[in-house]
Amino acid sequence: MKKILIPALSLFAIGAMAQETYEGAQIATQDLNGTAKYIGMGGAMEALGADISTINTNPAGIGLFRRSWIGASAGFTSQNGSSDGSKLLTVDYGKSGKTNADFNQLGFVYSTRTGHDSHINLAFNYQKNRNFNQIMQAVNTLNGSSANMVNYIKAYHFPQSFTMQDDIINEVVNKKLNYDGDGEVYARGAQGYSAKYDNSGYISNFDFNISGSIHDQIYLGLTLGIKDVNYKSVNIYDEMLAYSGNTDGDLFGFTDVRRITGTGIDVKLGAVFRPIEDSPFRFGLYINSPTWYDLKCHTNMSAAAGFDVNYTTDDGNGGTQDHTISYRYANNTCGYIGDYKYCISTPWRFGLSMGHTFGKMAAIGVTYEYADYSAIKNRVVEGSYIDYYGEEHLNTSKDYQMDENNDISLKGVSTLKIGAEIKPVPELAIRFGYNWQGAIYTDEGFKSYAIDTDPNYGSVGAYYSTYDFINWKDTHRLTCGLGINIGKNWALDLAYQYSTQKGEYYPFTTTVFNDSSSSGTEDMNIGYGTVVHNNRHQFNATLGYRF
Repeated sequence: MKKILIPALSLFAIGAMAQETYEGAQIATQDLNGTAKYIGMGGAMEALGADISTINTNPAGIGLFRRSWIGASAGFTSQNGSSDGSKLLTVDYGKSGKTNADFNQLGFVYSTRTGHDSHINLAFNYQKNRNFNQIMQAVNTLNGSSANMVNYIKAYHFPQSFTMQDDIINEVVNKKLNYDGDGEVYARGAQGYSAKYDNSGYISNFDFNISGSIHDQIYLGLTLGIKDVNYKSVNIYDEMLAYSGNTDGDLFGFTDVRRITGTGIDVKLGAVFRPIEDSPFRFGLYINSPTWYDLKCHTNMSAAAGFDVNYTTDDGNGGTQDHTISYRYANNTCGYIGDYKYCISTPWRFGLSMGHTFGKMAAIGVTYEYADYSAIKNRVVEGSYIDYYGEEHLNTSKDYQMDENNDISLKGVSTLKIGAEIKPVPELAIRFGYNWQGAIYTDEGFKSYAIDTDPNYGSVGAYYSTYDFINWKDTHRLTCGLGINIGKNWALDLAYQYSTQKGEYYPFTTTVFNDSSSSGTEDMNIGYGTVVHNNRHQFNATLGYRF
């Protein structure tokens, strides 16, 4: 039997990850979304302005409106996701892609003149800022490693880090293998795994803006944003268990269903300057505060396994007797349902932009943005109290372990936006754009098994974590679009966006330990990674009216 002798716990301190590190990063990131004009330009309109989607980045862009405007956007997104892993273990999870229609923007700008060449503008915009809809599948070998080996390891060296998933897997696999009553914890190796993520939901922004211009050379803006989070995830994981290194048809499966809901608030400041009075060239800068989120996570975890346990006893006559105990899905299942509240704050965002127009024939814009995702902060909700007016307030404290994970496992990220518009005739605009966002995860990022999961004193989020994780890489977006003027006041904008992203899916973190039966021979429980993809096609249309 294998005993764990991990010589250096620093293995778990480098790039340590916990569930809320990944979920926090999911919530903190943004998609390229908004009006069709904004998407078609790759989002590079922070200095060009006069598009309502800049309310969410550089609010001074609203100050470049010279007439009032109202508009709405809708479209659909198509996504598929799969892995490059081998097809050793094939599980039919159904469809491998997802297409959803979306009403993703509605807003207005009210513009009023305060002088010969100065304006004050008021604006409101509703916009889907994050689209979580995604299906991802991963398949690969395990060669004797397994997910149930994880809590076998933790049982010996990190009992304080036992999670809901550990308890469930231990119940349906390891405790069932403990047939001889010797008090030991056993584990089964596996030949391969299949996994599927089916995510859905959104983050919606409700932005309120005041902005204006001073002599058509200085443009200033302020946006107050309120966010609504609604995220759902179904995570299915299956292993084909092995006996003595050979496939024996025994199975183990785990399902994690969770929903995250909550609200957030942030503030954005921005400015655009036109330094030369008779030149349309302008540059802009903006700063977005962290979004302060109050969130609630509801989890429903379950596991099931089916296998036979074979063992031998003394028959009392100098011989042996073989025994078989069968554990099948009907009587070998376990589940757990839990809820917890927590708070996170996203990183500050800083942006610089430039824009230039060439008469009424063409325009070009460039934006650079930076955000340090290692600065995401987590807080544990310890309780609440009711004030004199009957309002509930949360008692929170810093989640130091999770913050340390964020600091080590996430990093600063640059985003580059480039967009151009050409008008061959006054009634038609042709647009192109490119948008690149760097990876937010460090190369060493993985999930730690050593995090204290005591809900009262440690990292509560880790207690509700699962073993698997995905380290997503850079995101590349290519966009194009058309703008059509309909009469004097109406305009129809169309946009297409293709985004592509690769990542590495891991069923669990690789762990080094020693085999006592081989005089301390080093062994590993390897979580074989699989390359996964997140490719999306988005079509969007905006109908706007100026008055």
